[in-house]
Amino acid sequence: MSPPPTPRVQRSRYDEASLPSRSATPPRRSDSGYPSRIDDAVTPRANYGAGAPSPPPSSRGRVDDNRSVVSTIRRGPAASEAGTLTDNLQKLKLTSFYVRPGFGKDGKAIDVLSNFFAVRPIDGRGKIIHHYDIEINPVVHVQNQKKPKAMLRAVFEQTCLDAVGAWVDGFAACAYDGRKNCFTPVKFPIPHGEVRTFTTTIAQDNVVQRPATEGSGSDSENRRFKVEIKHVAEIDLERVMEHCRPDRGTPKEEEDMLTGIMATNVLMRDLPSKTYAQVGATGNRFFTLTGAVPIPQGAVVCKGFMQSFRASGSGLPLLNLDVGFSAFLASGPAIEVISKMIAQRGGMRGAPRGRGGFGAGGGRDIPLSELEPRDINMVKNKLRGAKFSVTHRQSTRLHTIQSVTLQPAEEIFFVMDSKDGSGDQRVSVVQYFKNMYAVEVTKPRLPCIQYGKKSFIPLEFVHLADWNPLPPTKLSADQTAEMIKVAAMPPKDRSMAILGWRKELAHETQTKIADWGLQVNRSMVQVKARILAPPRILYGRNMDARAAEGSWNLRGKTFYRNGNKPLKAWSIISFDRYTDDDEMKRYVTYMIQVLRAHGVEVENAKPKCIGPIDPRDPADIKGALQLAAREAYMSGKCSPQLICAVLPGRDAWLYEEIKRCSFLELKGPVPTQCMQAAKIRNPRGIDAYTGNLVMKIQSKLGGLTHQIPISELPGMERGKTMLLGADLGHPPIKAGYSDAPTVACSIATYTADCDAYSAQIRLQEGREEIIKELSGMVLAHLKIFAAKNNDELPDRIIVFRDGISEGQYAACLQYEHNAILRACSTLRVGYRPRILICVCAKRHNTRFFGKDMAVDRSGNLPPGLVVDQAVTHPYAFDFYMQAHAGRVGTARPTHYICLVDELGLTPDMLQKMVHSMCYAFARCTKSVSLVPVCYIADLVCQKARIVVHEPGTANAPSESSFGRGQPYQRGGGSRGGGRGGYAASRAGSAGGMSDRTGTTALRARNAGVDVMQIQKVLEKNPELADVVSLSFSCWGSLEEERGSGRRKASCLL
Repeated sequence: MSPPPTPRVQRSRYDEASLPSRSATPPRRSDSGYPSRIDDAVTPRANYGAGAPSPPPSSRGRVDDNRSVVSTIRRGPAASEAGTLTDNLQKLKLTSFYVRPGFGKDGKAIDVLSNFFAVRPIDGRGKIIHHYDIEINPVVHVQNQKKPKAMLRAVFEQTCLDAVGAWVDGFAACAYDGRKNCFTPVKFPIPHGEVRTFTTTIAQDNVVQRPATEGSGSDSENRRFKVEIKHVAEIDLERVMEHCRPDRGTPKEEEDMLTGIMATNVLMRDLPSKTYAQVGATGNRFFTLTGAVPIPQGAVVCKGFMQSFRASGSGLPLLNLDVGFSAFLASGPAIEVISKMIAQRGGMRGAPRGRGGFGAGGGRDIPLSELEPRDINMVKNKLRGAKFSVTHRQSTRLHTIQSVTLQPAEEIFFVMDSKDGSGDQRVSVVQYFKNMYAVEVTKPRLPCIQYGKKSFIPLEFVHLADWNPLPPTKLSADQTAEMIKVAAMPPKDRSMAILGWRKELAHETQTKIADWGLQVNRSMVQVKARILAPPRILYGRNMDARAAEGSWNLRGKTFYRNGNKPLKAWSIISFDRYTDDDEMKRYVTYMIQVLRAHGVEVENAKPKCIGPIDPRDPADIKGALQLAAREAYMSGKCSPQLICAVLPGRDAWLYEEIKRCSFLELKGPVPTQCMQAAKIRNPRGIDAYTGNLVMKIQSKLGGLTHQIPISELPGMERGKTMLLGADLGHPPIKAGYSDAPTVACSIATYTADCDAYSAQIRLQEGREEIIKELSGMVLAHLKIFAAKNNDELPDRIIVFRDGISEGQYAACLQYEHNAILRACSTLRVGYRPRILICVCAKRHNTRFFGKDMAVDRSGNLPPGLVVDQAVTHPYAFDFYMQAHAGRVGTARPTHYICLVDELGLTPDMLQKMVHSMCYAFARCTKSVSLVPVCYIADLVCQKARIVVHEPGTANAPSESSFGRGQPYQRGGGSRGGGRGGYAASRAGSAGGMSDRTGTTALRARNAGVDVMQIQKVLEKNPELADVVSLSFSCWGSLEEERGSGRRKASCLL
């Protein structure tokens, strides 16, 4: 039975209108079954004040649908719908938005600077720009020939230089995007729709050299290209100027405005693309090797800038300019770079190699000839996809690394034809290079680089090129820490660096910008901002706290609410060789004192301490966790509540392996709390560290540390509001993960005070930004809400959506808004709550800078900063909120964009609600940068990815994590004993469930555990309300018939 269609609303995109009645005409449907235009699906804002139309009744009452949640949520779109959904959404206009109802007034007014520069027309009006389609092909066709962007640019630039006569001025002022589009203010002598063809030849040093292909002609012919130019449109830049003037009325011809912005962005990138290295898919990030900073393990951090032209509400379009930092592989001989990758593992207290825990002394370089498989795998992970040139012969061609061999060059053989006709012969790579190129392989015991299906080259002949990027997933903990040090610029330094880039770019001297009739201001724009007051924070025993500079003190406070059970079934493991029993017991005693001081009931004050355990072997991690779970069970005579794990460093692989094993490898999933050995051994700062730790433990026990009263949250009513946060966790961008799924997560409140959360998780196609199964997820949330509130449903649903790019706002609005409405109508006919949908964007380059009197000790603006003018959208209801204090570097505000508001909130109400929510995050005594419901959804996505994606997502184990060369315990008790015990024989494997949905089909194809197993943990726990807290520390409980075994679990991640 399909859900009823969403009512259609007839309205202008920019005008307010009343909400539809239940008998409204259903929307037009596309072939996919979804509304064909965004206007058919968007419910406009209604002002529910005096004289305004009333909202639809919420129809609160008892839930009359008692069907299984699992069977209901698994109904998704039909296969034909799912297959064409993305294509249909991509055809939508992506500029529709909810109109701004006004500007905020609350708070202390201040003036700030922002990293935007006004762009104005020189003659008072924008020029007409001509848009041409460019098609570049070689004169001599080569099958499957690639056309890299650098080659296309070289061909087009050569065409511009070769121009004569009436074509000269047009080519001199044109901007080319490197693919298919050219824009120029001077019209070419070509009628509209006709094609002109030019033939040009590029020099060898203008582009990456392509070798002559047999049968394709001479090398000269192979570098000759045909350039076809066709006039397709005229763009009036005045449309962009008009769009930035809200006082001139609603904008017209949005598509022309968007094309004008795109064309101007191509113009602004024209000179930088020829001067700097253009990095990234968006094409607006540029870097230079000048001032590059080396970081550990064969990498460098390069500095650069980002610039983007955009419309604004200031009356003029703005150029956003910001500094940028990115990590790259060091260039040079591959042997030298790889030596840096694995050299100086550190060491401590005379350890022969490896950090073994913490410290930066001792240790020795590992000779390349002693590389072990795990070392080679680490090198392979970093080098895969890197560009390199060869040194054994003269060639400037760049090749791409596919892999690094486990065998040395002298042990890699292949069969080749003999030149004398004696038949095939088996030769090694070493012999081949000696016979073919007359070069001696001096290091035959080193591995080879594989750069083709059957192409290998010894390491000593490989020279790594510049600009091989290192994404965050490839950075080690040490590299990440060093990069943060480089990139964390104080606000004053950052603003000076931005102005430095503005001076270096010198837009006023770029002739093409002048030819387009534009000029860029030399100074940043000044913006009116406000500082909002912090909310009241409630603790237990009628205590409260007031934040100062976004922070408050936990001392003397009792946590707001405890979980249902005292802490009694728990244990401790040490994976650090230098943290022994005595040190662990001393710290645990202190931690228990702190827990009790804040009101947490601890029944077992002497948990079993296990270790130290060598974590290099995953089997030992699994055995240690199984033993710890058994010890916790024996001490508490109930399911384990908590396992604390002492980690030797910050390497992600060990953390992820602990989380994965604690969910999959035990009889039942067990919550874990990781601790840093260096922190618990260092008296300095131990109070603050332990305070943060006990807040996390309190959340994982189902308690609540503090609460923000509903009175501080405008627009919310006690017992009638559901907060919902949604986020996506995409698979790693690396080879072998092209088909890996994306994790979709939603978090929703179910208590009257909106302080406890339920969670839903689904899998969908990788990199997809729309949550396709949101309707079923919301339906499950509503049923949980009703179960915990006497079968009452919320009158209003406030949605905060993270993990979506700017170009997908309209698609999100159409599909996901309809999905929420479908869930409501499926649960009960006539149920229609009021909905607010707000997108939270963190990945932007907007920064604010204050004057000396308006900044804190770090140089940042104080928390509570809100900006809703000038640098915001001309018409959309958006604002920037910096709710947190900037501790290191320059604080980045969160950009909130309201897509739907059926609550009729004023800007002050929405801004105060968002600001107050940022103080409700249970894991710290500081305001956070993002509303907690989205913050928690992001945490859940991170934890779910550990379970969903295959092992190896994080960096592989390395010697930096524990060291090698000394004997270690292999499980057992604190000083001995056996392995396993509590859960060594769990029934079945995690991935053994049958594929019953598209989600499980994705799971089976791409990862080792069925995600529906995780979901069932969330859905079938009768005590879900007691164990899921603000930090989403609990996955819930599970009882499942699987073959001959029954599994019951509760898990905290």
